[in-house]
Amino acid sequence: MARGGLGFEGIGAKYVTVQAAGSVSAVALASGAAYVEGKAVTCEGDGLFGFGSAGDALRGIIDKYEKDHYMTVQFAGFKENVPGVSGALPAAKEYLVVDGSGAVSEVATPVNGAYAVEVDGTADVNVVTVFIG
Repeated sequence: MARGGLGFEGIGAKYVTVQAAGSVSAVALASGAAYVEGKAVTCEGDGLFGFGSAGDALRGIIDKYEKDHYMTVQFAGFKENVPGVSGALPAAKEYLVVDGSGAVSEVATPVNGAYAVEVDGTADVNVVTVFIG
């Protein structure tokens, strides 16, 4: 979502391999691994990362999902084109949480350091450039 040639993708990115919670594995099984890549996740407990519930802290973005139910998650840095919730898109600099389905939405009271850097709310796009700090 670079504007004027300026892009944020991957700046300061850090990754970790984690086990996918059932919320992610079920969707990957039904729709394919590529469908869950780029989606927002939270820690669901005991080393499992999944879509969580609406309002849970944003802990990362799925970079790669593997058929053994493990996935690489970007847990720090900038990530472009993260799906946002239509009607609940943040403005730039607003804090973010997960929506329970792999998208991000705004939150009034921050639960962590994740915030929106850029937002494309054009019809049928609804993506956010996220900084996970």
